[in-house]
Amino acid sequence: MCTVVFIPKGDKYFFASLRDESPLRPQAAVPTIYKVGDAVILSPIDTLAGGTWLGVTASGCVVILLNGGFEKHERKTNYRKSRGLIVAELLASSSPVVHWNLVDMHGVEPYTLVVWDEGKLFQLVWDGEHKQELMLKANLPYIWSSATLYDSQARSYRSELFQRWIKMNKPVSCLSLFNFFKSFTDSENGFLMNRKEQTKTLSYTFIELQSGDSATMQYHDFLSDTYHDK
Repeated sequence: MCTVVFIPKGDKYFFASLRDESPLRPQAAVPTIYKVGDAVILSPIDTLAGGTWLGVTASGCVVILLNGGFEKHERKTNYRKSRGLIVAELLASSSPVVHWNLVDMHGVEPYTLVVWDEGKLFQLVWDGEHKQELMLKANLPYIWSSATLYDSQARSYRSELFQRWIKMNKPVSCLSLFNFFKSFTDSENGFLMNRKEQTKTLSYTFIELQSGDSATMQYHDFLSDTYHDK
């Protein structure tokens, strides 16, 4: 939920998420397929708050969360609602972007959402006071780094590394992207980070979306060193 990537390639769309959290947080439940109303959803579950930081639906919608808005914010002691529950709500909605615009976000910690719906890519930001909806070009690759963990200089450098890798035009796969993430070794600002065992990359999720056909989610939990393919 703290590094997110989108890569379009032919009739396929690839999404990746690196989740940076406290290793003391309860271990997430592995990705599973479940139904909420008419929606069929594939996602891992955050066992602490009951929501999730990403998921894909049978209708081809993808929602991925990053902590923080545009800039690092000062955390409050309590918030009204978990951001992960909002992700779960949007995955269950028939129109996630419309739903997001209608929901009252006051009392929710700032966050950014990457949403793929009906062939369109959106960036949705709640900065703690205002919402911003931005439609992005679906034929271009993007990378996002959480503003809560990475300052503007680190985010810029990570973006530069990603664009260099994209220009190499290597085949995109769960393994090739993971090898790219591993190539930048920096415990503070690397893609696979570990800040004195207080905040570290806990998992890697890779989604391959075949336009109008199927979705595959590959999930690597680093704490338990387990791999799941669904």
